[in-house]
Amino acid sequence: MHSNLKPDFSGEWVLDRQASQLSGGAAAMEAGTLRIDHRDPKCGFQISMNAVGETVERAWESSVSEEPVGGPEFYSRLFWDQDVLVFECGSTSVDETWSMVWRYQLLESGHRLQAVEQMRGRGGDFDNTWMFNKRRSTDTPAA
Repeated sequence: MHSNLKPDFSGEWVLDRQASQLSGGAAAMEAGTLRIDHRDPKCGFQISMNAVGETVERAWESSVSEEPVGGPEFYSRLFWDQDVLVFECGSTSVDETWSMVWRYQLLESGHRLQAVEQMRGRGGDFDNTWMFNKRRSTDTPAA
């Protein structure tokens, strides 16, 4: 029996640097957390990564849609590919054409999150696999 119930990605996810395969600028990442607030069709992302004593933070929200939102300068789309949540963004402007695709998948009964990143354009193509462990509410944040 196949269920239409989609996975819930909500939670705080801690980067498992050893299990991740990172290249390019991402290779410098030493530690980090990803917070996801997933209320289908909306999904909010907040990421905080540490590299060489500096912290990089980003936050964005997207809604599941069939068609990309935005225009040629910047477009984004969040959609399901079976049980994989896919976030795609990029630009198709004549000045700069690039695309980035993130494929989020829950593993190990929802205790691990795999985020596969594919970047094309902007001076370099790369593929990264980020692995995260779900922080349990009883865990204390690392100092």
